[in-house]
Amino acid sequence: MVIDEFLEQGKPKHLLLKYVGLPSSSYYYTSTGTKAGKRPANYVYDNEGSSHDLKYVTEKISELLAGEFVDYGYYKTYRYLNDELGLNIGSYRTYNLMKENGLLKFQRDKKKRSNRNWVKELVPNVASEFSFLEFDIKYVYIQGTRTNTQVLTVIDVYSRWVLGQYIANSIKSEDVIKLFEELFKNYPLPEQFIVRNDNGSQFEALIVQDFLKNKGVIQEFTKPATPEQNAHIESYHSIMESAVCQRFEFQNLQDFQETMVRWKKFYNFERIHGGLKYKSPKKFLESIGVSIDPKWNN
Repeated sequence: MVIDEFLEQGKPKHLLLKYVGLPSSSYYYTSTGTKAGKRPANYVYDNEGSSHDLKYVTEKISELLAGEFVDYGYYKTYRYLNDELGLNIGSYRTYNLMKENGLLKFQRDKKKRSNRNWVKELVPNVASEFSFLEFDIKYVYIQGTRTNTQVLTVIDVYSRWVLGQYIANSIKSEDVIKLFEELFKNYPLPEQFIVRNDNGSQFEALIVQDFLKNKGVIQEFTKPATPEQNAHIESYHSIMESAVCQRFEFQNLQDFQETMVRWKKFYNFERIHGGLKYKSPKKFLESIGVSIDPKWNN
């Protein structure tokens, strides 16, 4: 550096810095390896002037997000902290605090997904009736109203018996629970059994997962884009498409519902199945000593 060369000649340092127009602060500056700027405080104030540490703020955020129906991201959380709790904290700081503690919405959603019990065997090894069920939703076109309706069906893998079906223009998580409540009431289901389904929003909802878990049911989720992992209900839908949907035109939802009542009775009591040695589900169950209860066809 030129200044150092002049200093070796005994020139005064402050005169040389003035001569070359270099501030002394720049010349003497030594980097600390950290970014410039004020370090953020580890506390926030409320509207009353009281201070609260970040642990307190994090606890309040966690309490908020633990609410049954709260799905807030960082901005709504920031508004809640300010508007409801009177904490003077900015949106950017709220975001960083939530990120550091794994409380951002995408982080919470990721954790929920990781708790799913994924399918481990492509073809389930089933040894008895009603011990392994599959269920799914099929869309059906109603010609008379030019609308789609939905059919939720639960099938027994072992006997191919259709335990129940629910038909509506829109099926919600609560409808899934309602159908399974009927199955628990009408069928001699084992104390513990397995149900398999895809990743439909109605099936992965926490209220459905919690309901089945509380009933002692093991819920398996097929991996995305793998319908073969839910092959028995997919096969049923294919049969239903050929035997019902392509053979009839429906005037309205009631017309379709009445048709499906007749179809379910025919499928369970009369339609022979290659996988059951060409017996109907009814005759197959009777062949292994299971008596058919009339209320099963409700």
